[in-house]
Amino acid sequence: MAERELLKMKLESGDIGAVKGEGVLPKLNAELTEPYTDRFHFFLVWKKAGDDWIILESIGKGIAVGRLSFYAGQDVKIYRVNCPAYYRHRAPLELTKWGRAKYDYILILKIFAQGIWAIFKNFLKGEGIHPIKASDISWKHNSTLVCTEAVDIAYLSVGVSLTGGDIPIPSAFKQAELDGFMEEI
Repeated sequence: MAERELLKMKLESGDIGAVKGEGVLPKLNAELTEPYTDRFHFFLVWKKAGDDWIILESIGKGIAVGRLSFYAGQDVKIYRVNCPAYYRHRAPLELTKWGRAKYDYILILKIFAQGIWAIFKNFLKGEGIHPIKASDISWKHNSTLVCTEAVDIAYLSVGVSLTGGDIPIPSAFKQAELDGFMEEI
């Protein structure tokens, strides 16, 4: 999306941004999970800053403050959670309580290992090789966050569950969209 189009959207605090990923992990994620999504990195829109928006995201160093304009020229989709505006607007502020959280590299390894195991179990059951769902992977929140966990924990902090307790991987957010919990704007 062009920078002008992106920054002229009628955004609100708590909107969720999602971009495509590059490399092997995003490709594996797209091909091996369902429902299919080409989105890989997620962030929260927080506050208007002139012609730009401040965003909160979890990147390699952990929770970070950035600008929506950092994603200018990239394929960005913006989603709005279907809950009262008060909760949407409060979610990014709640995420700041996790402001010193590190990035959850271990979770990436767990997702990969459990995903391969789930695919293998399906194959052994005679179901063939097919994509897995977020519900096929066990997990629990801890003090470190990948990008999707950051968005999930922000909403859980205000009492809104986007993924129904499933691990917040990109396909779980796509399922939330399909189930009407959020919609692309």
